[in-house]
Amino acid sequence: MTNPVMECLLNHRSIRRFKLDPIEPEKLELILQAAVRTATAGNLQPYALVVVDDPARFKEIAGDSAGPDLLAAPVAIFALVDQYRLKRWFELSGAPFYNDQACNLFISFWDATIALQNAVVAAESLGLGSVYIGGVLAMDIQKAFGAPEYVFPAGLVLLGYPDETPPLRPRLPLEAVVHRNRYRIPTDEEIRSFYREEDARFDALNEEQKAKLAERGIRNRAQHRTVGHYTEKFIREQSAAILENLRRAGFHIGQ
Repeated sequence: MTNPVMECLLNHRSIRRFKLDPIEPEKLELILQAAVRTATAGNLQPYALVVVDDPARFKEIAGDSAGPDLLAAPVAIFALVDQYRLKRWFELSGAPFYNDQACNLFISFWDATIALQNAVVAAESLGLGSVYIGGVLAMDIQKAFGAPEYVFPAGLVLLGYPDETPPLRPRLPLEAVVHRNRYRIPTDEEIRSFYREEDARFDALNEEQKAKLAERGIRNRAQHRTVGHYTEKFIREQSAAILENLRRAGFHIGQ
């Protein structure tokens, strides 16, 4: 039995090259309607979606960090935690506001990313492609959008008609990520088996490539992901920027 929703989900792939064709307004409206129909805690929708459909404006916001192919995406949707809107409503209604705590931040973050994923599934069901950009978490959205307090970046997705058909990326087997009724600690051999395909991709590199990586202290796939990509310097800088965003937005973590 064919199921178009399952086919869409199981064939998801990130698209990093988009055609210049704009997204039809009616399609974009459907995508946004699907996004806001997602589940939300207390039916409060503590998030905002900022749609940027002007390439010049997106380049101004993203700079060169996204790369030329991604900057050509017709639409960018920024998902933001938005407790500011709730604060205004509470104040106008004589209700107390204490939603600047970790609980509110994380539930709002959850709701914002669920809404963004709904937008992705809707877009792909309409023949569009998508790619998430994780660097948004460190973005100064107060500067980029003039966002007020209690607004924090949660996610960013780019949408457009695909100009490539990349192969499906491998995923870990279910037993690596699915636990039944409790968390099961895997053995060393199980860990190795979970990442066997990843390790094989590194082993398939030619000797010249391996030699160049070895000069940087990279001798396997795991080292390639840490030493070569998600470096300690990168993680520390991103983390510092995220903490600064929390401070700027006025959320109180650990208090």
